[in-house]
Amino acid sequence: MTAGDKDDSPLMHEFKNQLSVIVGFCDLLLRDLPEDDPKRADILEMRKAGHTAIALLPKLSERMR
Repeated sequence: MTAGDKDDSPLMHEFKNQLSVIVGFCDLLLRDLPEDDPKRADILEMRKAGHTAIALLPKLSERMR
């Protein structure tokens, strides 16, 4: 473990938490929208982007070291 590991771990954790909130709110919005609502496509895209960003966090953390 390097000195940078201790510094970026809490930051990565907090950033992941914030992304999880965004994904969670998208899930709540989708739950309440009818299947034919045109807003669904935008919300699904936001949700997908949130999941993609979460998946990139380990790579970002590695680059920060």
